[in-house]
Amino acid sequence: MTTPVGKFDVHQVVVKALNMIEKESLEPEYTEAFDAVRAVVIELGEQNLADLLFADISDSVSVLQVSRLFDFLAWQTDDNGSAMTRTVERWLIEGTNLRKIQIALNLGVYPFPDALEMRRVLSDVAVTHPQVADKCQQLIASRQGR
Repeated sequence: MTTPVGKFDVHQVVVKALNMIEKESLEPEYTEAFDAVRAVVIELGEQNLADLLFADISDSVSVLQVSRLFDFLAWQTDDNGSAMTRTVERWLIEGTNLRKIQIALNLGVYPFPDALEMRRVLSDVAVTHPQVADKCQQLIASRQGR
């Protein structure tokens, strides 16, 4: 069953997961959010999950909410979010869609296994999309400080 939101049909399971994450973000710990996110994986599968969710979730849902959903999904996929991470890295390399870039920059992991590659790609993104330049620089500086 789906609910129309914007120009896409959002699966009810995705809506429930987003709502549960938002609700429990004010609590001391997450309890039901993990089950709600697991239901997303069960219903939608893991193949092309990041691209599918990006197409499925309305732009009215904040970038931070979508990023948080992606972070939760990393704990629920068989590959611990590796495929989703590679997808958002592709989004950064392509550098064409600001919303995709913003989602990728707000995940709880550094993009790219190699720090030099991350620096190169994020430096390009910062030039192309000055509205995210500060976030790119923060990630680069933070990783260098590790």
